[in-house]
Amino acid sequence: MWENSERQREERERKERAEAQQLLAEAAVRLRPFGSETFVRVKPVMMFGDYTGPDGQRYRRVSQQRCWRIVRISGRREVDGELSNVWMDSPILLLEDGSAGRFWLDPELRPAREGEYVSSTDPDPLSKRSFIDPRGGFVDELKRYLADAIVRYERGDR
Repeated sequence: MWENSERQREERERKERAEAQQLLAEAAVRLRPFGSETFVRVKPVMMFGDYTGPDGQRYRRVSQQRCWRIVRISGRREVDGELSNVWMDSPILLLEDGSAGRFWLDPELRPAREGEYVSSTDPDPLSKRSFIDPRGGFVDELKRYLADAIVRYERGDR
């Protein structure tokens, strides 16, 4: 009986992930004509970086992609099973390729341009834990956030 319930839970989560991925892909297509920001992934370098931290550390652009902010939130990132003491912006961004995640923006790295999100870390995968209040169900919350974002961008708001 336990194996059955475990299998059912795994199947439900698999369907949930597939539905979420489809929603994200559709939203990316729908948002393409509207204003967008840019997510820039950087890494530390010795010299000739595009960005400089307050301590003088230089960073080079590794990748960049158009993105849209789905949810503006902040929090403390979990690192090695422990919560960081530093609160930082961690918006949920939808990337042009249809992927999404909670991006922990480095507070010491300032964007070079308006509408640019800069981070030296990989995003946390989008999950139930990404949202503040997933009581309505992960997919239902994602639908609501995506709908709000689409309306916001159609109106020209960020």
